[in-house]
Amino acid sequence: MFGSKKKKKKKVKNPKDVGTVISAGTKIQGEIKVEESIRIDGEIEGKLKAEGDIFIGKQGKLRADVEGDDIMIAGEIEGDVTAAGKLEIVSTGKLIGDISISNLIIHDGAIFKGNSTSKMAESKEKETSNKESSKNNTNKKKRTKSA
Repeated sequence: MFGSKKKKKKKVKNPKDVGTVISAGTKIQGEIKVEESIRIDGEIEGKLKAEGDIFIGKQGKLRADVEGDDIMIAGEIEGDVTAAGKLEIVSTGKLIGDISISNLIIHDGAIFKGNSTSKMAESKEKETSNKESSKNNTNKKKRTKSA
């Protein structure tokens, strides 16, 4: 009656949107935790944990352990990296450290030096060890009954 009945759309927070940017020339020491995606073109020394994606620009240099969803490296990381999704190292990227990933993409020219662990392999190892553990327990019960 008194105007349009258009409803305002709520802006839904998308964890994939970059909410934090560490620009070139910025140096941070310590632990950084963000509830969104982050882009780093500066320098970080310490630890970085993001609940979203992590983008390391060409100028980005990290001497830190890094944990996030999808991680793309165009700069440098010296430290351990844990990616819940995929880890991608582009041609200008350099990673020295151990990684724990679900999916790994390394472009021509990229540098990776370290050990890698697949989260799929970890979950299969847990399943196997759980099966072996319950199998051993069953065998022990059988031995006890027959004795």
